[in-house]
Amino acid sequence: MHDDLLIRRDEERELLLRTAEGDRAAFTRLHERLRALVEGWVRQCLVDRWQAEEVVQDVFLEVWRLADRYDPRHPPVSWVRTIAQRRAVDRVRKAEADRRRDVRAGVRYLDTVDHASVERAEGVLDREALRRAIVALPERQREAVVLRHLEELTGPELAERLGVPVGTAKTRARDGVLALRRSLGS
Repeated sequence: MHDDLLIRRDEERELLLRTAEGDRAAFTRLHERLRALVEGWVRQCLVDRWQAEEVVQDVFLEVWRLADRYDPRHPPVSWVRTIAQRRAVDRVRKAEADRRRDVRAGVRYLDTVDHASVERAEGVLDREALRRAIVALPERQREAVVLRHLEELTGPELAERLGVPVGTAKTRARDGVLALRRSLGS
């Protein structure tokens, strides 16, 4: 058993070192070996599955970009876990900061208005603005956003439905959401 762990660690170290040299096949194999572990670590910090999927994708992007900084004296899994934990904690901190900012802005706004009237009016305006913003998206982004967020498909399900790699599907959905946010001013 111990020998198996050492062999696995050596293989992962080799894959990471080859990734540092730009070997995409090695990176793909490393990704396949470590994805479930990374997902588990990230899900310990993040409950929201969409955010968790995005963080997992960010972790592997960072592994790809920073592989040349990996010190082979350390276990590869430990290095990747450190990246995953940092990314997950960063996402939690950002979400908390966004929530606090929204609460502060909301408290100032709520002190001065008739809540029921505003909610009804905003609901109508928000739906119409959202409909116009979605229609204005490029077709690929619109399709990805609708499937991902209205039909609640996972990243792999979205990729399968669109017939593209998972990263491409997620990027289209994320770019579409960012475009919607810009369009709606939020």
